[in-house]
Amino acid sequence: MRRALAALLLLAGAAQAVPPADPPGDPEAREAIRLTESGRYDLSVPMLESVLGRLPGDPDLLTYLALALRRTGRLAEAEARYAEALSRDAAHLPAIAYQGVLYLETGRRGMAEANLRRLEALCPQGCVAREDLAREIAQRR
Repeated sequence: MRRALAALLLLAGAAQAVPPADPPGDPEAREAIRLTESGRYDLSVPMLESVLGRLPGDPDLLTYLALALRRTGRLAEAEARYAEALSRDAAHLPAIAYQGVLYLETGRRGMAEANLRRLEALCPQGCVAREDLAREIAQRR
């Protein structure tokens, strides 16, 4: 699943795409993800929080929530959710890449580059998350 997450993570660029998740048959999770993917972040945030109440610590859902929070300008909360996703799965490629984008957006280029180094270590042969974060960093020089 992690490979599929990475492959679909940032097809349109790290700041644009949405990481996919495979909620285990949870209709509210599917709807929250659909809302996030359609740019309805204001509606997806409370739904994702509700789902996480039932599925606490799911790194995919935490990453979706962090993305939605970031897109609604709630950057400190987004940062906390990326950190939580990574505390659950330190090798969660989408969370590492998106956290790197958040760092870029908040003027912390060195931290974004550190995330890129993590992705290089996790994907020595290359992967979509690594390539897309590298592209985001290069575009913001």
